[in-house]
Amino acid sequence: MSSKTAYRLSFLLRKCATHSLICQAEQTHVQILVNNHLNNVVTLQTDVLLAYSKSGFLQEARKLFDRMPERNMHSWNIMISSYAQSSCYFDAICVFDKFLMMGFRPDHYTLPPVFKAVAGVGDWYLGFVLHGWVIRLGFEGYVVVGSSVLDFFVKVGKLVEAKRVFSNMLWRDSGVWNLMISGFGKVGFYVEALILARNMVEEGVKLDALGVPSVLNACGGEGDLMKGKEIHGLVVKSSLFDGDVVIGNSLIDMYAKCGCLGDSEKVFRYMRSLNVITWTTMISCYGLHGRAEESLALFNKMKKFGHQPNPVTLTAVLASCRHSGLIDEGRRIFYSMQLDYGLEPSVEHYACMVDLLGRFGHLEEALGLVQKMKLEATASVWGALLAGCVMHKNVNIGEIAAHRLFELEPRNPSNYIALCYIYQSHGILDGLAIARAKMRELGLAKTPGCSWITIAGRIQKFYQGYHHYPLTKVTCETLDGMIKVPMMPDDFE
Repeated sequence: MSSKTAYRLSFLLRKCATHSLICQAEQTHVQILVNNHLNNVVTLQTDVLLAYSKSGFLQEARKLFDRMPERNMHSWNIMISSYAQSSCYFDAICVFDKFLMMGFRPDHYTLPPVFKAVAGVGDWYLGFVLHGWVIRLGFEGYVVVGSSVLDFFVKVGKLVEAKRVFSNMLWRDSGVWNLMISGFGKVGFYVEALILARNMVEEGVKLDALGVPSVLNACGGEGDLMKGKEIHGLVVKSSLFDGDVVIGNSLIDMYAKCGCLGDSEKVFRYMRSLNVITWTTMISCYGLHGRAEESLALFNKMKKFGHQPNPVTLTAVLASCRHSGLIDEGRRIFYSMQLDYGLEPSVEHYACMVDLLGRFGHLEEALGLVQKMKLEATASVWGALLAGCVMHKNVNIGEIAAHRLFELEPRNPSNYIALCYIYQSHGILDGLAIARAKMRELGLAKTPGCSWITIAGRIQKFYQGYHHYPLTKVTCETLDGMIKVPMMPDDFE
């Protein structure tokens, strides 16, 4: 085959790959096979592989890959990357294992999709091994590789390692900063997330549309209303964020978590485009504030506007019923999920329903629901049942729920403490002694209750039973003075 013909065919195949033109790619592939052009040209084989992979035809790509008599570095990278991008993580790792067995050494194109696959399966050990290779092969300075390492550590919850990688990165763009902020926010480290956001701005990196929702999430989680309003002002001033649905959803959520439901409603009303997540967020916000009637009304309005509820929407509605004790409405929605929406109840839906029934004393019905679950009941479901038993001091069902939880999460002290409370309320001293002895045997201790408030930009924390905090005495004296002051009728107007 002449070099001119090979170049023309290669050009056609790469054009097909760029624009996902699968029909044209297949026609070109047939032409190559008919004219026997494929046997000795690795480049053409790789171009056909790329065209199939980019178009999403992974089975055809894999068949071609397995038949290739010779594979270059580019061929292996295409196959690994295609599997990783399609969330076929185990397949990507299997191809990578064969790649290593063939004596190849990963380059800066190989490693990012492998890190994605390893994070997808949660294999933190292999991720640590890969990180060692990154260091030995000298790829730490590559932004794409460094970002993939960082993404892996964040996704598997290794935030200490993530912070170390982040600190050693020579170049940190907005994507890297956003990854760190969202990672810390997802695990509840809101203060650290907000500190990162401040440091990002101080280093001259602008907050973009992808970073704003993560910062707003941290503001809502920490209850930092002032910072949330500051970000909202930035959104209003910037035309780049105008009409961004994700940012609008984040603003609704942030204001509700900071106790400003009215501001959430304003954002919701003025949004030009509403998706299912927008409706779900607002429904959840009403439920969070105990406004179940508004939550259900909005749910019905959402359906009238043609939006099909998803599993998260139904979880939000059931949670709203739970907060306000709407048992009959909760039952109706739960038992009609399959018929009305074509959805099987998930573990989250069962947990909400068990919690709703348990809170209001329907413990036998809640236990029956758990025992009839098609899915295996998780700790969240049994925990909801145990919480109801604590509230209503039910020994028999409480013991059943507690002992299931001891099996599922043996080192969680809250379950033992809950059972101790039930025993103590009924004066069952033998059971109380056994539960406490088990806690001592496992070395478990109760986590003290904690409250916090932001004063002059600083978070002040107060722990139950800890009286050495500088402001504790002043706080207690002020509270005592408030209690002793008689309330006049005019004070309630």
